[in-house]
Amino acid sequence: MRVLYKLTTPPSANSRDMRAYMQAILEATGLMAGERFDISKFITNYKTHLDSERLVKHKDGTYSLSESGRQYFIRRLTEDPVVKGQLVSRAEVLEMLHKTTASSPTAGWSKIDP
Repeated sequence: MRVLYKLTTPPSANSRDMRAYMQAILEATGLMAGERFDISKFITNYKTHLDSERLVKHKDGTYSLSESGRQYFIRRLTEDPVVKGQLVSRAEVLEMLHKTTASSPTAGWSKIDP
């Protein structure tokens, strides 16, 4: 797996920046593609997604998205998100994705432990 970077201070919960950051994490780690990853390396506040069964924790400490979770996050990129007002643009996601997968960390970003 390539080197990934996380924000030193995550965006405010439920902000557009957090939605873009979360989407970028899901893409960079392969979670959107059905792979498993320990998302706690990036963020610690994802209880809502666990409780709603969008995110599934496995015995080995990794997480995966359920199909309903995958659809939930896909819909955030549309004009009709599951939760009204929780949309995010593809441009915002790409900006976060570039910083998450950069060849060296941007100011305010740090390398995650493998």
